[in-house]
Amino acid sequence: MFNENLLLNDPLAQKLYNQAAELPIVDFHNHLPVKDLAEDRKYNDLAELWVISDPYKHRAMRICGVPEERITGNASNRDKFNAWAETLPKLIGNPLYHWSIFELKRIFNIEKALTPETADEIWQNTKEQLAGADFSCRSLLKRFNVVYSAPCCALNDNVECFAHIPGNVPSLRGDDILAPTAEFVSKLAENTRMPVNGFIPFINAVEKRIDEFHKAACRIADHSLDNGFAYAFCDDDTAEKLYDKAVKNETLTPAEKMLLASAILKKAAGFYSQRNWLLLLHIGAQRKTSSRLRAVAGPAGGFAAIGHTCNTEALAFMLDDMEAAPAGLPRTILFTLNPADHAAFSVLAGSFPGDGVRGKVQLGPAWWYCDHIYGMRDGFENSAAFGVLSQFIGMTTDSRSFLSFVRHEYFRRVFCAWLAEKAAKGEMPADENELVKIVKAVFYENAAEYLGGIEK
Repeated sequence: MFNENLLLNDPLAQKLYNQAAELPIVDFHNHLPVKDLAEDRKYNDLAELWVISDPYKHRAMRICGVPEERITGNASNRDKFNAWAETLPKLIGNPLYHWSIFELKRIFNIEKALTPETADEIWQNTKEQLAGADFSCRSLLKRFNVVYSAPCCALNDNVECFAHIPGNVPSLRGDDILAPTAEFVSKLAENTRMPVNGFIPFINAVEKRIDEFHKAACRIADHSLDNGFAYAFCDDDTAEKLYDKAVKNETLTPAEKMLLASAILKKAAGFYSQRNWLLLLHIGAQRKTSSRLRAVAGPAGGFAAIGHTCNTEALAFMLDDMEAAPAGLPRTILFTLNPADHAAFSVLAGSFPGDGVRGKVQLGPAWWYCDHIYGMRDGFENSAAFGVLSQFIGMTTDSRSFLSFVRHEYFRRVFCAWLAEKAAKGEMPADENELVKIVKAVFYENAAEYLGGIEK
């Protein structure tokens, strides 16, 4: 059941939270469906809005024994919602439990717990509310006071629609850039009307598309460096040979793929730095797990895993190689899916400061399987102990769901509770005014400044 002091068990935590709870949300990395935003889609029912497109829920439902037919199969929307209602009471201790409480309260003003017994009432109540004019995609973002949202777009995506979506800008998802195929470069040539018949022409075409993203107010690029990440210097001649093999759909060895990706990422990082973009590096996902589920649910079906700890030597070399390039190292946020890397990333970030730039490289917020109380607190501890907590850029959702912005509230409550606990132990000053400065910086001010000064 909902209560206003949920997760805030200390009076100081409540005071800190209440002084900053209304700050706007800057969400610098998410996977919101751009088509829905452009059309300002309205959802017919809570299954469409809340369940069908959410891999977090799908994973939990599978663990609880729900048949795939009722998750991603041909079951009716109502049956999929019922499956979620049967699952949620079993999730005490999982962040989905708290997120769901906040989502029902903040958007639909429902304080009852979702259970099989309340499912029909909540289904009917929310269905009636969703028919209203103020429940479209963009209206939901306004309800959460989201002033900046950056949905991911691939390099060949059309981003012109963002000119008509207030408060939203594209962010560049660059995974396909690092592993070019014949199909990808053919589309790139079509979009840019430039030749791509060699490594340097390809890089020039990539830069042209980056300029198109920049015109659409993109200021963020995101690259996924999955489990087994490695990086090595690769000269243009070697990159030329490897690129030629790749676009002919010839098989590259793992070492050759790594070399080509390293060469492309270094070039791209230079373009980002020249344009003062923010580079997000998501490191450590083991995406290849169940071939059965991948075939059934697609590549983002909620069944990836945490990979082994990062090759810190390779990461340090990559950042150093980028820093030594003419354009220099862009501002960089390091996300790790393996919490064992929190300390290493926090320390490494401080090895690449910018001259006069606050928090140029830093550990990102708890990501994916870490964005729960334990993972967030672990991130706070490492940022404070090995970095500078007051410079932390704060939370982002990394989600496909329009209701997922309650994760900012969840993050804010966890952060205030953690600060109050540290103050009670004497590890931080119990000075409300000083702590509120940190809270406001982490909740909003640092991200707003980092992204070029966002108006409230």
